[in-house]
Amino acid sequence: MEQDSEYLLLNSINELTRQNAGISQRDLSRAINLSLGMTNVLLKRLSQKGFILIHKATPRNVTYVLTPDGINELAGRTYRYLKRTMKKVVTYKETIVAIAKDAQKRGFTRIGLLGASDIDFIIEYAAVNAGLVYATYHDESAIPGDSFVFVSENFPETSLMPVKSTAHLKLLLTGEM
Repeated sequence: MEQDSEYLLLNSINELTRQNAGISQRDLSRAINLSLGMTNVLLKRLSQKGFILIHKATPRNVTYVLTPDGINELAGRTYRYLKRTMKKVVTYKETIVAIAKDAQKRGFTRIGLLGASDIDFIIEYAAVNAGLVYATYHDESAIPGDSFVFVSENFPETSLMPVKSTAHLKLLLTGEM
């Protein structure tokens, strides 16, 4: 996912000011993982757009507050992000369900997941939908021969089984599949 630095900064200001009124530019820089100079540029840009107020209590003490327009902008960007994410989840689900149905047609009786995955619930759903047993595995040697296996996006590179009986989630999630 491409990083929206303005969104990250708006969100960080919102979150950090809830926790502590005295947040520094350095705190914000760390929170969004950008340099202090880039954070400064973004803060000025957001201020010019009317999304944040910058108040200098003293020359060394500055506070940042979201304006009503800033809150609306944050809400809008959050909504668009969630909408894009949900669209991707639906696409992943459709693809994984199709793969599971194909695995069932090819005679597999199980769908397995090798390693932990953020989308394990979709794989489990696809297995049940295709009438297959769902199982998770943490070790390649524990996988029965009648299993079609999804290899987690977090699992180390492996030379697991022939390609016909596996699907690599890393490829699916990055669009290379």
